[in-house]
Formats: sequence, structure tokens, C-alpha cells
Amino acid sequence: MKKQLSKEAYKKRLNDIRNVRKEMAKRDVDSLHVKLQRGNSKTGANCYTVSLLPVIDCANCKQCSRDCYDVKSDMIYKTVKEDRARNSVIHEKDPRRFWSEIGLQIQANFVEYLRLNVGGDLNDDDFYWVSALAENNPKCHILFFTKNYSGINKFLKKGSFPSNVHPIMSAWKGMEIDNPNQLPESHVLYENGETTAPEYGAYYCKGNCSKCAYEGSGCWNLKKGESVIFKYH
Repeated sequence: MKKQLSKEAYKKRLNDIRNVRKEMAKRDVDSLHVKLQRGNSKTGANCYTVSLLPVIDCANCKQCSRDCYDVKSDMIYKTVKEDRARNSVIHEKDPRRFWSEIGLQIQANFVEYLRLNVGGDLNDDDFYWVSALAENNPKCHILFFTKNYSGINKFLKKGSFPSNVHPIMSAWKGMEIDNPNQLPESHVLYENGETTAPEYGAYYCKGNCSKCAYEGSGCWNLKKGESVIFKYH
């Protein structure tokens, strides 16, 4: 049975992540560069990813931090921690360059599908950068999940995303989701059968973002008011 991290294990893991980031920040940040990652077993070969650090770069994770898959399963690898820490310090110091470098790599690699933040989340300003990124790269479909409900709602009061952006609000047990725009939502199915998903149903994740993108299904094709459901992992 999958469990959340103990308080002690979580504290140790988070301190380790912070220390890696602290060491990265001591470098000449202007000489560091963002790197898009090619797809893995979950996203599939055709869906690139770029991520920040879990918890540290999340605006709203008090209820889910010790359950976070990224903290539990990804932040145990040295190269992953360093890649994420590098992105994190660039994002903090120079967000314009952070998003510009993502755009340049989309164009250099002919990226058609990009998933933002397998780990980490978008801050309030990032929604504007994502919108601009999509406008400048209309052939690239951009998918992200966010628990920064207030930030995305503020953005949507002033504008909207281009059609090649696929925003999904991420729900979690014990977190009240504020979704006045009826954006698509993601929900968790726990091992005991409990779920935050609506009673009328949800799309069940097939576990491969590239496959769904090719088929025109799943998260890439969710409409307003629709949901996707993931197994707790």
C-alpha cells in the first residue's frame, strides 16, 4: 500500500532539496541554462517536459506535500535534483530568460507537445508567460496541472489562454478547489476507493501523455467542466 512520507523522512528529503538548490544558486546563474527533457515512460516519447522543484516552487501544497509523488520518487536522483534546482534558480532570478529559453528549445527541437511542471507549479506571473509562450509557438500544445487556484483565476479575470494551452486544475482531498471558470480538473483515486472526482464520472488516465496527444484524447482534449482521474501513486 502506497503511503505518504513520514514527517521525519519528508523533512530530511526537503532539506536535501533545499541544500541542492542553495549550492546551485552559488554558481554563476547567468551561465546556467534551462533544458527541456525528452519524454519518459509516463509522458511518452513525443511529450517533452520542463519542471521546477516540488514544494519549494509550489504556491499551494500544504495538504499534499508529504504525498507528493515527485518528492517521494523523483527527488532521490542526483541528476534530477540538480536539473530541477538549475531551473528553479533561473526561474527565480530571470523569469524572462527562463521562458525565453523554453521557447527557443521548442523551436530548435520541433516540440509539438510540452508538459510543464511534472514537479513544481506555476506562480501568479507564470500564467502570463505561458500564454505568451503559446502565442509564439502556435504548433506546440502546452499542458499543465496547477493547484495555484488563486493565481490562475486572477489571470483569467484579465484574459485567456491561446487554444494550444491545456490548463487543468489539480484537486486534492482536503483542499477546496476554486474553479469559477469551469476549467478541466484532475482528481485522485485512492487505494480504498475514495476519490475527489465528481459523481458523474471522469476520464481515466491511460498513463502515456504522448498516446493521448496522438489520439486527440485525455487531458489534451478535456472540455470545460470535465475531469481526469489518476490512481494515487
